Amino acid sequence: MYMHAAATRPAPPEGRRPALIPMDVWREGDRFVIALDLPGIPAEAIDIEAHGRLVTVRAQRRPVPYGSNARIQRAERAHGVFERRIRLADTLDASRIEARSENGALTLTVPFRAAAKRRTITVQGPAATRTEDVVQVPAAA
Repeated sequence: MYMHAAATRPAPPEGRRPALIPMDVWREGDRFVIALDLPGIPAEAIDIEAHGRLVTVRAQRRPVPYGSNARIQRAERAHGVFERRIRLADTLDASRIEARSENGALTLTVPFRAAAKRRTITVQGPAATRTEDVVQVPAAA
C-alpha cells in the first residue's frame, strides 16, 4: 500500500530526490521476477544499471506539451524522474538479468546463481535407491 501511495505523488522538481517506482517481486522456479509500473514511459526512456548486487531502475516521463492556448482544468499525471533501487540477494546472478518493457510495465527476470540452485541428491544403499529433495548442496564450480 505504501508503494502505491508514493507512486501517485508528483515527481519532485529538478535536483530533488526521484519519485519511487512501485514494484512487485515473486519467485518463479529458479528465478525471481520483479515487475515495476512505468505507465506512459517508452523503453528508450528507461535506464537499468547493475553494480554488484544493487540494481537501479531510472526512468523519465516528459510533461504533456499543452498548446499555448490551453486552459488546464486538472493536471494530475506525474512527470519527471522516477527511480527504484533493488538490492539483490547474493544467491541471485545480477550479470544475467533480463528486462522487458510492455504495456507500461517493466519486468526484470533475475536467475539464481548456479551454486545456489537446489539439486536433487540420490541416496544409494544396499536396501533400495531413494531420491530426496530436502538437502541443498552448492553445485560444483
